Amino acid sequence: MAPIGRILIVDDEEPVREVLGEYFATQGYAVETAGSGTDALAVVERERPDLVLLDVRMPGLDGVETLRRIRTLDGAVVVIMVTANEDVALARETLKIGAFDYVAKPFDFSYLDRAVAAAFLQAGGLAPARPAPPANEAWSSLARAVFHATRRMSGPARTATGARLEDTALAAAREAVGGHPDAACQWLGQLELLVEIAADLGDLPAAERAVVERALEATRRSLPHPR
Repeated sequence: MAPIGRILIVDDEEPVREVLGEYFATQGYAVETAGSGTDALAVVERERPDLVLLDVRMPGLDGVETLRRIRTLDGAVVVIMVTANEDVALARETLKIGAFDYVAKPFDFSYLDRAVAAAFLQAGGLAPARPAPPANEAWSSLARAVFHATRRMSGPARTATGARLEDTALAAAREAVGGHPDAACQWLGQLELLVEIAADLGDLPAAERAVVERALEATRRSLPHPR
């Protein structure tokens, strides 16, 4: 069976590379590892991965500079930064220079799964058998808007409602690009309700709510009109 996508894992700690490599390989991904930023750039130049999991702090060429160079080599490669808890502020800054997301060590694998699924959605890894680019782009944009919004939640809020928002957005997008519009619409309705609840609780800042609601509106407009 063909792999469902190619992941490059970049970390100077061999145990981390081994754990993540085995985890994603058992899920059907083709996995390559690199122990330094320099090695990672060589891999990206040789054979473009769909996703890079990139450690923030490494000796020599660190993750931040490696990210910048990956963006120069291939701006379409999706990068998730991997960080220790004390470096979360730095990881958030990498979102401004092109990182898609960040995950903290020790790993919450359910969260890691959601982040990787969203990254592959952005990379086009969940493309449907029947092309419908404008509609599919609306769903992908919605998922990205939700994930970007939850990255700006506080820690407790992200745990309380952020995970539900992410799971629901991904479920809606998967159904949509998989050719199941009715199921996607059901998930969309749940997402709209969750956005309202998160905002009422103060978990979702007003600016982020506005971005998500614009994406929801665009997604609704992309739906086929009933005959």
